Amino acid sequence: MPQSLVQNIHHTIFSTKEQIRWIEEEWEKDLFRQISWKMSKIDCTLLEVGGYHDHVHLLSIINRNLSLPEFVSKIKSYSSYWVHRNIPKKKKFAWQSGYSSFSVSRSNIPAVKKYIQSQRSRHGRQGFKDELRALLDRNHVKYDERYIWG
Repeated sequence: MPQSLVQNIHHTIFSTKEQIRWIEEEWEKDLFRQISWKMSKIDCTLLEVGGYHDHVHLLSIINRNLSLPEFVSKIKSYSSYWVHRNIPKKKKFAWQSGYSSFSVSRSNIPAVKKYIQSQRSRHGRQGFKDELRALLDRNHVKYDERYIWG
């Protein structure tokens, strides 16, 4: 085949360092717009974004020329830079070093979008740690509790 045809659809989640509740409702939409802008600059497509005070969910089509770690690094570094430059009193804002990401089939996009859109109501009854544990378990991802939150 003379051409490489790839579609990388991922549900990616990362939290603030130590799950500190840094993200405030009054500027989270600006943060999400900045993430979307950065994704367009690296030839990725944001299908849905959401989150809560201590984490972000992205449903994305990732450029076939980027590895998943490169993609996440670019989004986290740019968004952190944006927060430092634009949000007063958030100079110590940081993302955790790790992330979780799950491949998504085209047929599951509507369900994942709905899940991401429900973040604000979901976190009225479930914390981020419980949510992430459930996602990891549902996707059969093994993890060591000692290292997951650093």
